[in-house]
Amino acid sequence: MKLIISLFFIFLFSCDNISNNKVVNKIENAKNIIEDKTKENVAKLVEPKKNLDKENSTSENIFYLIGDPYFIEGVKYTPKEDYSYSEVGLATFYDKELHNQKTLNNDLNKVTELLGRHKTLPLPSIVKITNLENGLSLTIKVIDRHDDNASVIQVSRKVAQLLRFYKNRIARVKVEILSDPSKQWKNVTMSINDEDFNSTVESAPTEIVSISNIDNDNEESSVEEDIEQPIELGFEKVENLELFLHINNFKNYEDIQKIVNEIQLKEKFTSENMGDFYKLIIGPIENEVANKLVSTFILKGYKENEIILE
Repeated sequence: MKLIISLFFIFLFSCDNISNNKVVNKIENAKNIIEDKTKENVAKLVEPKKNLDKENSTSENIFYLIGDPYFIEGVKYTPKEDYSYSEVGLATFYDKELHNQKTLNNDLNKVTELLGRHKTLPLPSIVKITNLENGLSLTIKVIDRHDDNASVIQVSRKVAQLLRFYKNRIARVKVEILSDPSKQWKNVTMSINDEDFNSTVESAPTEIVSISNIDNDNEESSVEEDIEQPIELGFEKVENLELFLHINNFKNYEDIQKIVNEIQLKEKFTSENMGDFYKLIIGPIENEVANKLVSTFILKGYKENEIILE
C-alpha cells in the first residue's frame, strides 16, 4: 500500500508539462486503484475468518434429524415425527464394532450407554423398550438409524445386558415413544445450533450409566456389579406371545407353494386370500428363524412382510 502511494506522488510531481485535465484523470485513476487494492486486501483477511467461524459453530454439534425416505434392500422407510408410535417386533444389539462411531446427527454410538438405533423415529428420541419374554423394560435414547429389515430396533450392548437378551442376541420387544422427553430433546438439540444458544442443554433428560471395558465380552454374569444407580429398570406382566411372520402380495396360492418349495420351508405355514392378493403366514416360529426368513423373502422380491406377536 505504501509503495502504491509513493509511486503516485512521484508521478504527480513529475508531470509539469501535462495539462490540468490529464492530471485530474491520473489522480482519479490512482484513487480507484488504491481503493480496489484496499478492498481486495480486506476481503482476503475477513473471508477466511467468516468461513472458520461458520465451520466451528456447527461442525461438532449434535442436531435434530428426521431425514428423507430411504431404502434397505429395496424396502422403503420414511422417517417422521410420530409421538403416538408403538410397535412390537424383534430387537438386536450392536457391540464394540460401532463404539464411538458418529451417528447421522453427529452424536456418538456408545455400547456402554442406554442408546438405540431406529429406522424411522426422529434423532434423538426417547423410547421405552420392553422385553416381552421376561417383562423387563428400560428407557433409552434413539440416536441413529440401523439397516436391518427384520428388527424393529437395534440397541447398545448395555441395553441388551440389562434387558437380559445379550446371550440370545435377539429378543421380542415392544417399543413405545415417550412424547414429552422426546420433544424436550428436540428443543435441546435445535437450541444447541441456534446462534443465541445459552445453557439450554442443562434441561435435557439424562440417564447415568457405568462405563465398562468394551473388550470384555463375558459381561452377562457381572451386569449387576457394573450398574451404577440410578437406572430405572421396569417390569411388565409377561404374556405368552407367539411369533408369526406375514408375507404379503402373492398373486395366487400357486406362487406361495412355489416359494415354499424353493426355500425348503420347514416351519408350519398357512395362506389367506386378502382379495387383491394372497398372504403367507408362517408360525409360530423362533426369533432367529423369523430374522433369517425376513431377509430370505426380501431377496426373493417379497418386500412387504411383518413380524406379528399374538
